[in-house]
Amino acid sequence: MKKFIFAFVSLMMSISASAFEFDGIDLNGNAIEITRQIGMKGYVYDDTRGCLKGMCKGNEIFLSINYNDVTEKNKIAQLIVDIPLNNMENAYETAVKLFNVVYHQTEKVGDYVKYTVSEDGTQLVICPAKDYLRLTYNTPFYNKK
Repeated sequence: MKKFIFAFVSLMMSISASAFEFDGIDLNGNAIEITRQIGMKGYVYDDTRGCLKGMCKGNEIFLSINYNDVTEKNKIAQLIVDIPLNNMENAYETAVKLFNVVYHQTEKVGDYVKYTVSEDGTQLVICPAKDYLRLTYNTPFYNKK
């Protein structure tokens, strides 16, 4: 559990204090530039999962990018980060406790918890899945249908 907490805190630190950046990449930037920067960080396409796979602060993660549901052309709507974990129940609860300290929780419905993470309107949604923790960053350009 200590290893998970250290890894999770490291991942949160990589998101940076401005929160609209992920691993040093400005999520409000141009979609092509964001994609290029992700590729430069060594993320590669994983056929099995149908998304990008790479390392962030020593932890394997999976990235998906929603380019479709945008309000402004050449922007991204969402960055979805899947973090594989062994003990989901404890990991999810620990993550929610940590995010409650760092960000303002705006909604909680079941295991779905939403946070405001930036003044620009970026929101974070955290939820558990079968064997991973999913973090979804909704940019200000996300068209919530």
